[in-house]
Amino acid sequence: MRFRRFGRTGLQMPVFSCGGMRYQHSWTDQPWSSIPADGQTNLEASIRRALELDIVHIETARGYGTSELQLGQILPDLPRDRLIVQTKVSPYEDARQFETTLETSFANLQLDRVDLLGIHGINLPEHLDWTIRPGGCLDVVRRWQAQGRIGHVGFSTHGRRI
Repeated sequence: MRFRRFGRTGLQMPVFSCGGMRYQHSWTDQPWSSIPADGQTNLEASIRRALELDIVHIETARGYGTSELQLGQILPDLPRDRLIVQTKVSPYEDARQFETTLETSFANLQLDRVDLLGIHGINLPEHLDWTIRPGGCLDVVRRWQAQGRIGHVGFSTHGRRI
């Protein structure tokens, strides 16, 4: 596998990532009991094969339905020191709601820390405002970083230019 320095983070990122947008059972949250065993077996085999190929960047998002929940069933069994785990959480006007969503992500992933957090979908000017204003989402992220729960932070957008 080829690796590249990931921006200013210093992380050595593989040129291929194992993205979680399509390995979820459902686009909406579901109880663990609704996840078909064959789908979960396939997810686990895919993740393990990715690691065999040194594809160590595993990414998902709170908005990917059951992806985090399903990934969280295998993460505790993997060599965490080999992985770069990333999830993404959308900004909210209410920073408490953003923090609650972060807590859900971490619980689903069964992790105390993620290496990369993307503030996901800053698509409109108000999303940017919710993120960067004093007391906004970025303040929550910075507090979690200070606690060692989040490594590096970035953002994503899907919409028109703001």
